Amino acid sequence: MNILEQLSLYIFPKTRFRSADRHIEIRDTIENHRAVRLLLYDGVRESGMYLDEYGDRDPLFNYMKTLKTMVEHNPGLNNCLLIGGGGFVIPRLYLKWHPERRITVVEVDGGYVELAKRYFGLNLNDKRIKVVVKDGFEFIKEATMHNAGIESNYSHDVRYDRAPSAAKYDLVIFDAYTGSSASKTILSEYALKSVYSLLNPNGIYALNMMNEAQDVISMQTHLTNASLKNIFKYTRIVPCQGGGNCILMASDRKI
Repeated sequence: MNILEQLSLYIFPKTRFRSADRHIEIRDTIENHRAVRLLLYDGVRESGMYLDEYGDRDPLFNYMKTLKTMVEHNPGLNNCLLIGGGGFVIPRLYLKWHPERRITVVEVDGGYVELAKRYFGLNLNDKRIKVVVKDGFEFIKEATMHNAGIESNYSHDVRYDRAPSAAKYDLVIFDAYTGSSASKTILSEYALKSVYSLLNPNGIYALNMMNEAQDVISMQTHLTNASLKNIFKYTRIVPCQGGGNCILMASDRKI
């Protein structure tokens, strides 16, 4: 894309899709002097990526940069569960150049899956990615109940113990938002304990949390962190560049 084309796209962003209820929009524009594609819900940026040849390598959103750095600095996170697909940009970044990795993405709205296939390059022929159209809380609850059934003779409190055969994921990422509203059920104490039971030993739970204002950690983040401290050995709040988000990490490995 030449300079004139970039200038035109900067002045006149192109709407590629708008839902009938006008809540969802996919728009091409210019950010950081590069062409980008954004997925917006009521004007709130839910997902986005660069459209150039480095789009699979360079995260557009700062919280995605933080997640990518976290994965790079913590070895062994090769099997991931992502709650909240959106534009399915995180799977592309997670799988790029890593044939050993696998990811399961739970997205409540099948319409987002179709939009991701059409506009964000989601490739369901890639055997490393599995997409489940289901409410994230229901998925976590059913997976936990399934594991409990397998371990019917294993008496344990999910707050502290993890049944060996129930271990499944090295990394769970929470990114389930509608606009700026998070899924409250997945942030409940029951769901947090359930995620713990679905993690391999030393697995990491990473939650994308919205700040109340720039660099102001929200009360929801502090409350969730307090709950996680009763479940995991370690927690950490990692501010993201730009101050709009932070990543709340929890693990039994030191982080």
